[in-house]
Amino acid sequence: MIAACKAGKIDLIVTKSISRFARNTIDCLKYIRDLKAINVAIFFEKENVNTMDTKGEVLITIRASFALQESESLSQNVKLGLQYRYQQGKVLINHNHFLSYTKDKDGNLVIEPEEAKTVKRIFYSYLQGMTMKQIAESLKADGVLTGGKGTNWGSSGVNRILKNEKYMGNALLQKTYTVDFLTKKRVKNKGIMPQYYVENDHPAIIPKSVFMQVQNLICQRRNGITTKNGRHRRVNSKYCFSQRVFCGKCGDIFQRNMWYRPTKVAVWRCASRIRRSKKGRRCMIRNIKEPLLKAATLDAINQLIESHELADKQIKANIMKIVKNSKGPTIEELDKQLEDAQLKLIQAANHHQNRNELT
Repeated sequence: MIAACKAGKIDLIVTKSISRFARNTIDCLKYIRDLKAINVAIFFEKENVNTMDTKGEVLITIRASFALQESESLSQNVKLGLQYRYQQGKVLINHNHFLSYTKDKDGNLVIEPEEAKTVKRIFYSYLQGMTMKQIAESLKADGVLTGGKGTNWGSSGVNRILKNEKYMGNALLQKTYTVDFLTKKRVKNKGIMPQYYVENDHPAIIPKSVFMQVQNLICQRRNGITTKNGRHRRVNSKYCFSQRVFCGKCGDIFQRNMWYRPTKVAVWRCASRIRRSKKGRRCMIRNIKEPLLKAATLDAINQLIESHELADKQIKANIMKIVKNSKGPTIEELDKQLEDAQLKLIQAANHHQNRNELT
């Protein structure tokens, strides 16, 4: 509109009130003077003021100051209202761009089944070793829609989903706050404003144990881990045994290397054997070829399943179901069974690891 005024296309601007024309007194007077210099008048209906009047600027200055104070007062009232709702544990969520959730007629969050599959895919893909960038690329390649109904996935978007506690049914309130009521600029809350945590507020898509497993994995990939021998190692999950195999002699992490003699084969070696310490000492434990490590891992998993009563009962129940029903389970039922089985394996592995640490 300002450009149209300078081009001579507008001679008079009619606006409802001074508070609707500009955010503060300085901006209001600046634009009034700029337009007045090119003979463009502004008429404010509520205040009944014309800028071409000799007394107009004085009245506008006074009214604009009042409008500024009114906007600030309104902003403070809104902040206090939100603060009260947060204290009461009332969750306010804009579901329009919130992947996997929508609202029912009563305003409660409910799960979108198709979009929930995307969230589950992201979490379990990350647990299986994929990076955030790889997950984003796979979603983009498959044409999966984002919360904004687009296909432009990025690692930052995947990161926000993996760290969003709302997917396990909880809600952290006041993650951001407004620093200026005029510009409406919001910044991340780093302890300046109080935060409130609400548990079991809405239906969960991801089990809490899986969510916490993902958070620990994110922390490990970012900060590395400290091994039993006191070494700090950077870790990645590029391979299936990454950050899962440790040296039984010195406690350091095993790393993957390639041998090309006589044939190409992957081997796993103790990091202390690859990298010398300042004292020049190295761990001389033997290397392990990857095929042997895979076979040993498969045997251990089979023994765990065979010795687990719930797993044995589930296998028998599945066999009886298939015998009685020739059609067999649906795809959704199989997905649910696989998800439950993966969750049980994660819990069993954590329990086994904790028991080994205690012993």
